[in-house]
Amino acid sequence: MKKNLLLAALLMAGACTGQNEIDSRIESLESRVTALETQVQALNKNVAAVSALMEAGTIYSVAESDGVWTITLSDGRELNLTQGSIGVGSIPVMTVDAEGYWMVDYGSGPEYVLSNGSKVMAAGADGVTPQFGVNSAGNWTVSYDGGQSFQEVKAADGQPVSALPGTGNTEDQFFQSVSYEDGVFTLVLKNGTKLTVPVVAGFRVVIDGAGDLQVFTAGETRTFPVTLEGTAQTILTAPQGWAVSLTENILSITAPVTTKAALADTRTDVSILALSASGFAAVAKVKVTLDDTPHVVVNPTAAIIGVETGITSISFGVVLSDASAWKYLVREASAAAPSAEYVFESGIIGEGSSATVTGLTEGTSYTIYVLPINGDVAGTLSKADATTLSAVINDFYQAWEEGKDIEIAGVKYNKASQGAATLLTAETAATDLRASIHQKSGVFFLEQADGADFVIPSVTEITGDVILMSRYADNPVTVRPAMCTKLKSGSLILKNLVYDMVDINGGTNAAYAFNNANATADFTAWHFEGCRIVNVERAILYANVAGYGFRSLIVKDCDIQLTNTANIQLFNFYRSTVLNTFKQLVFENNVVFNVSASPVQIMNYDQNISQTGSPWEGTLSVKNNLFYNCPSANGYFKFYELASLKLTGNIFWADPAANMASYCFILYSSSQTVDALEVKDNIAYGLDGSKNWIVAHGNSTVKPESNTIAKEAGNPLRSFDTITGAFELNPSYESYGPKR
Repeated sequence: MKKNLLLAALLMAGACTGQNEIDSRIESLESRVTALETQVQALNKNVAAVSALMEAGTIYSVAESDGVWTITLSDGRELNLTQGSIGVGSIPVMTVDAEGYWMVDYGSGPEYVLSNGSKVMAAGADGVTPQFGVNSAGNWTVSYDGGQSFQEVKAADGQPVSALPGTGNTEDQFFQSVSYEDGVFTLVLKNGTKLTVPVVAGFRVVIDGAGDLQVFTAGETRTFPVTLEGTAQTILTAPQGWAVSLTENILSITAPVTTKAALADTRTDVSILALSASGFAAVAKVKVTLDDTPHVVVNPTAAIIGVETGITSISFGVVLSDASAWKYLVREASAAAPSAEYVFESGIIGEGSSATVTGLTEGTSYTIYVLPINGDVAGTLSKADATTLSAVINDFYQAWEEGKDIEIAGVKYNKASQGAATLLTAETAATDLRASIHQKSGVFFLEQADGADFVIPSVTEITGDVILMSRYADNPVTVRPAMCTKLKSGSLILKNLVYDMVDINGGTNAAYAFNNANATADFTAWHFEGCRIVNVERAILYANVAGYGFRSLIVKDCDIQLTNTANIQLFNFYRSTVLNTFKQLVFENNVVFNVSASPVQIMNYDQNISQTGSPWEGTLSVKNNLFYNCPSANGYFKFYELASLKLTGNIFWADPAANMASYCFILYSSSQTVDALEVKDNIAYGLDGSKNWIVAHGNSTVKPESNTIAKEAGNPLRSFDTITGAFELNPSYESYGPKR
């Protein structure tokens, strides 16, 4: 109906014309109506977001897509900001003056937003969020009571302000700029007013199921589940006479017994002020009112709490408010979401305050849907995500024979796709592995008797697709190469092995564990997961064929033990001219360690070698690693150009007496853009007082705006074993480093 009225207004606003011409213009006018409605929606969301950001202490997450910013505050509210716009007519531009009052510009200059002749605050106790609309006459309207009533906007001359188009579309931006850099979200309004709010991932306080307003009868108690993340302290506040408590993430609110004094304060906030260990603050609120007269419940709500997953089951609890019953469904996350009407008609009736769903598929993501009901009134559909556990596999060979999936570095393998496996047993102290994998393909499970292990006694060539893994999860098998393995073509996947480089001693074909000598193609995939690479004093890889690369190199959940040899280049791409063939580089959840501080490089190439290929689509992810006593004087990661580089969640640790600076990466291409970098949430400890942990080396063509990782005053490690690489973090640092 509203769209029809707008269309009528647009038609009447045009010059008088024949019926045929009017008919021919209807399609164009309908497009303008749709554009105007879209602009009104974006405007109202922007106004609400500005009001919320003025009061926000911190932001939990920020994402941008096609000019629309999605901002999740630390109290769980989600905001939407639209920066760019192509619309019709005169879209109001909202700003805030230095004292916090709303101002609006309808095209003839800014003026104050007035309600009953008074200026309107944008935030605080007296804050109001105006809501705009367009009436059937095509004029702007505004509401100051949340959309319950609208009044026509009047210009300075007392005339209505038209929302109808002039000649053609107008292009505009709602804000001067919107940006998110170095953990700070910045919004600059059209008048230059700047709002800055820190973005603190891992810190939030969310009161679930609170709704817009909670109406209590005298003495009534209600409970609300609370999500607390990264909080060091919480402080509760409530209006006089109200009792509140927070126990085991449940907020309890009890209304006062009816008195004149209590009834006089009919609407206010119960608040949780949360403080993080770093001093950030966030506030979550429940708006409450006391009404000792009977009232009709029109908005039953439900919150899903205590989700627990099994291999084939999901259990969860439900907290209801103003609801006498509930129904639920559990569907795979990839399936279409049901409507509230469908759950009302076809959902499972909930019994008590919890439910368990069985018969699910292991290792699969599901969504729980809960509908609160009061009589014939259904509330808003609540949902929560959960993933069933994967069965713990100890005997990988048996699991393979049973047709189960085995995941290695994010890829699932099974008998149906890869075929039957070969079980190899080491029964002597030097069982030859080369004979089984040289110039062959297949899946090989390794097991060993006491004191026995596998050796690679001479040069071995990988020319097909080879998967090597220990049979038993709790008994990783040792492989001792004496000569290098040539990665000529195909793929090599390794899981749960101890790769002991003690016999790689620098002789002919024994200067490194792997190379790509005599390569005939790019190596498709070279993946390590859950491996221990020990006694490393020479390169793991020396890529001596410049014209072929590695499309996917993944090192995940591994320990790499160095032996005090300085400047080891673990994965040395040497003089490669085709670094553009490296599509996926992953170094995640690893521990690289040394007894004493000696410099190391993880991935390296000769920067003096020109590159021949394009485009540059490669990605490098360096996440949640612990680099212990192995700083990098020349950069842990040296590369030419990348589509993206993510350096997040890492711990860089060195002896505080180590007299050297350490650098994370160098990128050499002159066309490399800083937009490709995502550097955040890394911590560093140690090095001599005059030396620093630096993100990008001085020779890098790009550097992040903040190029130094500040040293932690306290040691993030409670303990570290320099023989095994086992470590324990101090509690305040548990969000960093490897997740094992």
